[in-house]
Amino acid sequence: MVVNRAPWMTGSFLAYTGALTALIAAVAWLGVISGDHGQGAFAGWSVLFWAVAEMLAFGLLGRGHRVLAGLFGFVGLGLFALMIGAFFSWFGWLPDDKPLGGFHIGSLALQLLVLIAASIGLGIFRFPLFSLVLAGLGWYFVTDLVSSGGNWSAWVTLFVGLFLFVMGLANDGGDTRPYGFWVHAVAGLTTGGALLYWWHSSDFQWALIIVFGLVFMAVGAGIRRSSYAVIGTIGLVLATWHYSVGGGSSRAIDLFGEERSTTPASWAGPVAFLCLGLFLALVGMLLWRRDDSFAESV
Repeated sequence: MVVNRAPWMTGSFLAYTGALTALIAAVAWLGVISGDHGQGAFAGWSVLFWAVAEMLAFGLLGRGHRVLAGLFGFVGLGLFALMIGAFFSWFGWLPDDKPLGGFHIGSLALQLLVLIAASIGLGIFRFPLFSLVLAGLGWYFVTDLVSSGGNWSAWVTLFVGLFLFVMGLANDGGDTRPYGFWVHAVAGLTTGGALLYWWHSSDFQWALIIVFGLVFMAVGAGIRRSSYAVIGTIGLVLATWHYSVGGGSSRAIDLFGEERSTTPASWAGPVAFLCLGLFLALVGMLLWRRDDSFAESV
């Protein structure tokens, strides 16, 4: 299977930026139309915008520009989601409550249609960004289907994240490895987000965040997926902030067994982040040497 992706260079950066900027601009333009002419005009014009994006995508695909075709196919997917959402909203089929606010058939139908479109788009364009939609929106669909926010949604998020981790490993084993990048990214964000939802209110819980941050970094190094290292590093940064700057006043037991109020010193933040930076640099240097040795032996 040939996956259509471009190496990271000036041309690919400009292509990705241009396509995503076009998507944002189209959404903003449709927002102006909605404000001036109402939901019906918004829905009608969204069909035209989606059709133009799809014609560009298939025209580029027919000319052999597969990466650009995938980019505009991704833009078309975003406009398709906006179009379906516009019609559903016009018909009054979407809820007014907050995300994950409970079971609603209109919202679930919208998510399912976009997931089907993303699956079809991935099969046609073979472009990795479609896997981001499948993983990210797939998590939201499952969580929205079986939960309504709160602690249960966090548990569902954790289990979906672990499932996506396994799916990412399955993608890593063959030609679909570029798809696995986005699957692993969503897996790390969901599992890490669930843990942070539970563990953010006490010193002991932030210590657990540090432990799992190191675990994420080790997993990323082991399977050679840097997204886990990024998420683990974010956990370490947040924990360092909590202990050195953001913890504020706390209670401590002195040598005589008496409880007293403590406040982090003004130098605690800079020193703590200096130590964190040196630690990350040391780990990075060791992993860099290992990766260089692995590349030379292949």
